[in-house]
Amino acid sequence: MRRLSYTVYIFLQCTWGIIQTLMGLCYFIISIKYPHEFYHGAVLTRRPGIGGVSLGLFIFANDDNSAGMSGKIAVHEFGHTIQSLILGPLYCLLIVPESMLWCALPPLRRFRQDRGISYYSFYTESWANKLGRAVLGEETP
Repeated sequence: MRRLSYTVYIFLQCTWGIIQTLMGLCYFIISIKYPHEFYHGAVLTRRPGIGGVSLGLFIFANDDNSAGMSGKIAVHEFGHTIQSLILGPLYCLLIVPESMLWCALPPLRRFRQDRGISYYSFYTESWANKLGRAVLGEETP
């Protein structure tokens, strides 16, 4: 059964989620020198210096496990791949820009820091956590 579900997952990411999967493929090619593994049907690349990025079939997560977060970030990023399956091409409109701005925009970073707001409280991130936990049954950040 697992093999069938991986096949369906990959098929859907390469059809309904093709836009983000192609974006992920481009980033994968750029990241080819880093270690890769299959992760519940997705392709997980361990890259230093990033928290995590998920684009269709591809997950990119920090390889630094010194804080014990590496596995949890992968589960969270897998949740984003489920968002990709649900939203299809709308993922690039409803998740990617909002998530990137929430993560990287300096005023929003200061806002979170000054008010003690968790990065994972934003709707794109909390939803990814819920999906990752629900599908994989593992902890998220």
